[in-house]
Amino acid sequence: MNPCLIRGLCVVCAVGSGTAAVAQEPAQSKRSANRLLEEVTVTAQKREENSQDVPISIQAFSQEKLDAYGIENTMDLAKITPGLTMTYTYGYTVVYLRGVGTDAFLPSADPSVATYIDGINVPPGHGKKDALGPVERVEILKGPQGTLFGRNSTAGAINMITPRPPEEFVGSLKVEEAFFQPDGGEGVSDVEKTSYSLYMGAPLTDNIGFTVAYFEDLPYIIGENRLADGTKGPMREDYTQGARLKLVWDITDTLSLELQASEVSGFNGPGFIYEETRSAQVLTGANPAEQDADYVWHNDFQGGVETVNTVYGAILEWRPGPVDIKAILSDVNVEIPFAADDYDGSYNNSVNFFTYHQFGEQETVELQVLSNDESWMADKLEWVAGYYHFEGSGGFERLFFNVYPVGTVANAAPITNLLNAFPIVEDILQDPFARVTLEAGASLVTKSDAVYAQGTWRFNDDWSLTLGARYQDETRGIENSFLDYVRTAPDEPDGEYYRGKDRSRNVRLDTFNVPDVNTKTVSPRIAVQYTPVDGLQLYSSLSRGYKSPTYNTINFFSDPDLVEKETATAFELGFKSDLFENLRLNGAVFHTEIKNILTGIVSLTSGGVVRFSNAGKGEIDGAELDFQWQPMPDMNPGLAVTGSATYLDAVYTDYKNGAGFDDETGLYFGPDSPTGDNSRDFSGNSIVRTPDFSYQVALNQAVSAGRYGDLEFGLDYFYSGGYNTSPQNSPFYEQPAYDLWNARVNYFYDPYGLQVTLFGNNIANEKYYSTLLQTDFGRSVTLAAPRLVGIKVKWDFDTLIN
Repeated sequence: MNPCLIRGLCVVCAVGSGTAAVAQEPAQSKRSANRLLEEVTVTAQKREENSQDVPISIQAFSQEKLDAYGIENTMDLAKITPGLTMTYTYGYTVVYLRGVGTDAFLPSADPSVATYIDGINVPPGHGKKDALGPVERVEILKGPQGTLFGRNSTAGAINMITPRPPEEFVGSLKVEEAFFQPDGGEGVSDVEKTSYSLYMGAPLTDNIGFTVAYFEDLPYIIGENRLADGTKGPMREDYTQGARLKLVWDITDTLSLELQASEVSGFNGPGFIYEETRSAQVLTGANPAEQDADYVWHNDFQGGVETVNTVYGAILEWRPGPVDIKAILSDVNVEIPFAADDYDGSYNNSVNFFTYHQFGEQETVELQVLSNDESWMADKLEWVAGYYHFEGSGGFERLFFNVYPVGTVANAAPITNLLNAFPIVEDILQDPFARVTLEAGASLVTKSDAVYAQGTWRFNDDWSLTLGARYQDETRGIENSFLDYVRTAPDEPDGEYYRGKDRSRNVRLDTFNVPDVNTKTVSPRIAVQYTPVDGLQLYSSLSRGYKSPTYNTINFFSDPDLVEKETATAFELGFKSDLFENLRLNGAVFHTEIKNILTGIVSLTSGGVVRFSNAGKGEIDGAELDFQWQPMPDMNPGLAVTGSATYLDAVYTDYKNGAGFDDETGLYFGPDSPTGDNSRDFSGNSIVRTPDFSYQVALNQAVSAGRYGDLEFGLDYFYSGGYNTSPQNSPFYEQPAYDLWNARVNYFYDPYGLQVTLFGNNIANEKYYSTLLQTDFGRSVTLAAPRLVGIKVKWDFDTLIN
């Protein structure tokens, strides 16, 4: 057994389970042949299949492959999946796949890539730390997956599968000691990062078993906060800790019950801590000035987010005969005890946000009925049908917004006019040093029911046809939407008044009520497969997915307005081939059309805070290729080369109501501008966060040292052609092309269950952005992680028992 921890995915991987879906060979022979070359079973169509047999473009990674690649967190998946970009916006993970995604965020903004763990949907949240658990494999499904994965999978789906408890005791302990090397100039030193994890699994009786995992990242912080006088500003260290428990009871040979629970908590700063590298004239009173990003920021207000994510699930599987039946129930809660943002990004008291009561909760019930070998026409037909029920709510119970007029309102007539709309605030503004505090709240409530079915008919050994559809009926509404003026709130953001339920100091300015919106959609899928010879599959597919309509829940000065549903339709031609014994080659070309693209922008001078809207239409033409190659299978079976590449031409074809900030003045423009509708036409611009070309190549060499153990050398390279983060395609908000080098050396000594890894990530210390934002104050950036070097030691202590 060689478990590995994937932080962020929060994954502790386990091998050797007698019930694992991925066929396992003895560790010695697998490493001799190279861990990157194993077959991976997937459940992209709700049943276990070889990834090469499925008419869907998939990148699938077993736990062994993830460990061989050195993948450590969710964000790292983008380094081995060209066409996938993952960045942060105010602490939220923003995901684009094949040019489809959304730069909108908050609990009311749905993702474009649906995430599932063992069939349980993980809602969008800060850092995607929900996914703690022992993982057997990770599947990245590309293109709309609306039929089987449902709502909000217009770009694709990330499907994670965890193993069942093993047939005999397994256990491992992992410790990592590493150093970030930020190279941020004078005063910025290396940062120590320590983490550890524990994983165990065992049978309790002949038919009951369990797995349990615990992990922790000890506190650390990259970079330094400096105020105007050179002293250190407020800083708080990042940390993560979590645990997951799974219990499986095989009640009979045909009936089993699985119970699972997990909790992950932590503090994350980088998504809320950033540098102003280009000032906006309208609010700062200064002409735009360029400066290079480093790992030093200048914030007078402590930014960051605390999270507590819990998941409870139950899966009942019954195989009564001619069909298999599966019921999946889940209860997921995302609690944000504290989140704060120094919006102006400087050491001046200008504008900040904070909340002590952000939440998200959802309950789901899914019933699946699947054909099996005993089903009618089983030799010709495979099918699955199901019902899915979803109830959820999310939003802000108390969100606070502070404006310090000195240096802010004096430079921004739109803000002055908006605040003067409330006489009680106008009185406060007579004192130029007063702080204006507004409080808002709102929650989005969703109820959805769906039925779906998909089947594959095999005409003969060469041809097959897949047809499927999903019907969904969904209702959404807004609750508890209001705006208050906080009359005498204390200066400190962590005051008890903000934390509690007391609103005695509040003056109600407005309440907002909007009608519920009901949407009925049908998500079809059709695919044709042709196998002209053994080892070659040709396929074509047409699929559609929807992203649910939503509301602008956080807008201080007007009723929450409706944002229409987004529709993505994709046509794909692809092939999967194993024509040569030592080479696997897969590829696809595709065309995607998106209607009512969900977009988001943060702007105070627009008269609100976060504004969601619909771009008209977009189109993406693309091509991708991936391979795995064993150059010398006889002379050197331990050598493997893998790679993948994606080309994307992603354009807004109809985007006439574009909103943004003027490059020179920094003044907001858009359909909701205080000076009237001064939208700009973004038609023809490139879709955001979508590089035109990206690729990845990995070289892995396994070497057997006989009784002294085994060695494995890994080197991989990732290239991104760069992309714009602003739909107006301003050159000031562009992530330039960048490349990353990673390397590692693994030593295995199986008699002691020992694995020692020396590693270096981003060894060339490339600087690129994890956050790049347009704001009223200018360009705000956060650099991604710098070079990380360290050592990991994993010990499978079950070798002492088994």
